[in-house]
Amino acid sequence: MIIGILSDTHHDRANAVPHIMAEFLKRGVQLIIHCGDIEPKHLDPKLFGGLPVICALTEGQVEKEEFQTPPEGWIYTTPGNRIVQVAEGICFYLGHKRAFEFLTGSEKKLNEMLSSIRRDHDGVRFLFTGHTHHGIYKRGRLIDLINPGAVEDSLDGYEFAVLDTTTEEIVFSRIPKTKPVKQTFSVGVISDSLNIGDMDVDFWVRLRAELESRGVTHVIHCGNIAMGDIGRPELSGFIVHYNLRPDQKDSKSFKNWERIPVEDPTVTIGGYKFYVQLDLGATLLEQSEVDMHMFCLKLRQKFPETSYVLCGATNDALYEEGEQARIINPGDCLNDRSFCVICLPRAEITFGHVPVDPLPAI
Repeated sequence: MIIGILSDTHHDRANAVPHIMAEFLKRGVQLIIHCGDIEPKHLDPKLFGGLPVICALTEGQVEKEEFQTPPEGWIYTTPGNRIVQVAEGICFYLGHKRAFEFLTGSEKKLNEMLSSIRRDHDGVRFLFTGHTHHGIYKRGRLIDLINPGAVEDSLDGYEFAVLDTTTEEIVFSRIPKTKPVKQTFSVGVISDSLNIGDMDVDFWVRLRAELESRGVTHVIHCGNIAMGDIGRPELSGFIVHYNLRPDQKDSKSFKNWERIPVEDPTVTIGGYKFYVQLDLGATLLEQSEVDMHMFCLKLRQKFPETSYVLCGATNDALYEEGEQARIINPGDCLNDRSFCVICLPRAEITFGHVPVDPLPAI
């Protein structure tokens, strides 16, 4: 199932919802998730293309007359009643304020919250939430948190997300408020590939296909790469920027591979600066969103104009859309075949997996 996700439409002063709906229809959306803060005037099936809508009501809306009966084809979730199963194998939690716990908590606390929801509600695969007006993604072992950002008063554009429940690919996108001058280009991000070439003979070929299909021209490897994988011919069609650990030393050079220097761990592509630090992913486990925002503020003082902070060293993918910079951990190549693609200047972020064939019939 393809699910379109949006939140915090409020009064929609910019009339962004119809534009987001056009994107949903273009991307084959079959179901819409609204993560809350919707106005009564938007309880209109026609506004949402007649698609089924599941909408989170806030505490203040539950008792209001306008929200007593959902429109035809709609389902409301309410405080204390947030679990929805829309099809076999597709079960999720839809609330409004769960992301707020990450603001002053930590990524570790967020993991504990996700684990408790999974423990108390067996089979829940996704947690959808809003309220904070910026995009958040946390991939867990059994449950993912998805905050699509806000349609109104977001940090950047009129935001939405699209989830493919079959491939578990998630796209964070937006309708830009203004028309950019720069041409569109895409950067692929991977990390922690380690000895995947020994474990999966098809990985690099399939990764190339995934990146090519998304128009990627540059690849950034955040680190934990096997020395024998530097210069892989499968990536000859890309400019590859790679990060080494202190214990790793280069012995060869390749035409399209560029090492990220230790003294200035930044990469500039198409006018956008990416700061790359592998072990930052583990450091962030103990930090709240407030801590992450302060880190990015201090980082930009040392490395001005940094737009993206890229890291790794943990299994789970992370996306934090901050006021200063966006933090991205693409996830673990070795265990999850994870990758991320950043499409610029729209700042569309895609988290995906290199596919693995199912086992053959016996």
